[in-house]
Amino acid sequence: MMPVQVSTRISPVLAGSAERSALTSLISEPEAPVSGAPVYSPEAVGVLLLLILLSPKQPSEPRDK
Repeated sequence: MMPVQVSTRISPVLAGSAERSALTSLISEPEAPVSGAPVYSPEAVGVLLLLILLSPKQPSEPRDK
């Protein structure tokens, strides 16, 4: 008896957009922040200068008469 080879064709299964997005969300990792340090902001310089100018002055020592 001779062996019989059976050829089966496998057709590709195409994923829809829902399957692609589910797979992408499983594979992709959220990006971690590089540093938690404060970032330089040029607008903050004006606010800090204004706060320094508006801050109350230290009380002076009472003078002896």
